[in-house]
Amino acid sequence: MGRNFRKNRPAKVRDDYIPAGDEKALATPLEELALSENTAAVLAKGGIVCARDLAARRMREMYRIQNIGKKQCFEIKKALAAIGLDFRPDDADAEQRRDNAAPRRDGEKQRGGRPDRNEQRKEPVRESAADGRRKDSGKNDKDRGKNKKKERDPYAGMSLYEIVFGKREPAPAVEKPQREPLAADSIVKFNRKGKWGYKDRKGNVLIQPVYDDAFEFSDGLACVESDGKLGYIDKEGNLVIDFRYDTATSFSEGLASVTEGEKSGYIDKEGNPAMEERFDVATPFEHGRAIVREDGRWGVLDRETLKITWR
Repeated sequence: MGRNFRKNRPAKVRDDYIPAGDEKALATPLEELALSENTAAVLAKGGIVCARDLAARRMREMYRIQNIGKKQCFEIKKALAAIGLDFRPDDADAEQRRDNAAPRRDGEKQRGGRPDRNEQRKEPVRESAADGRRKDSGKNDKDRGKNKKKERDPYAGMSLYEIVFGKREPAPAVEKPQREPLAADSIVKFNRKGKWGYKDRKGNVLIQPVYDDAFEFSDGLACVESDGKLGYIDKEGNLVIDFRYDTATSFSEGLASVTEGEKSGYIDKEGNPAMEERFDVATPFEHGRAIVREDGRWGVLDRETLKITWR
């Protein structure tokens, strides 16, 4: 069975609450309050006789009277305020006002007499001299480890541009070359049964897949691998530079970086040495420059003059 909600009469006051205010004001008849005719009629129908009946109830309890809404409640509140009265405060509000009025000791909350969490004093953490020495010792050991690491490799954690041009200086602005669309005579590499070869865009095989690894054509030559060594072929599959290098890069600006053993250098497209194999690091040329390292020094190799500017 559904609940039967009644809104035709106000809730009765079931406690000993005594409204605060002047007795003469509390005895003011409903008809003498500054209320609209409609609101006064609704309150009278709900059993309200005088201002005391209103001041004895909380505002939220007034909503139980039929046709009393938020607008009417504020109208009633304004009429009560005109004679120095108000609705009965909510329990939380009344308790808060009592607590605010009551004196409290330092370090106590407004309610319950317990210390305020925000005002609790934190005991200082006492640290023995031995603990301090242990912490300092660990920190010093860590610092010494960092210093040793710096002494071992002063370039650790730095990029090539930071090493060559200085860590605080920005890297030179280099435009990224746009990838050109494949031309009608473009050659692409492909793999068949673990071997690499080349074909045209239509899928016609131009160079049979006989190489262990293959790279894209650049400057008319491609670096390929056979039996663990690297060499270069042309677009007809002719071996132009013999298989002799342990590592190599594609040709860029007419030169390629190659390595035999532990040292790197540069060769031209006929396989002739352009720079002897003396570097620990030798990057491909880009916009007329390459970065090299020799005996721990970093430098910039100029393509036109083949001279190195050392850091």
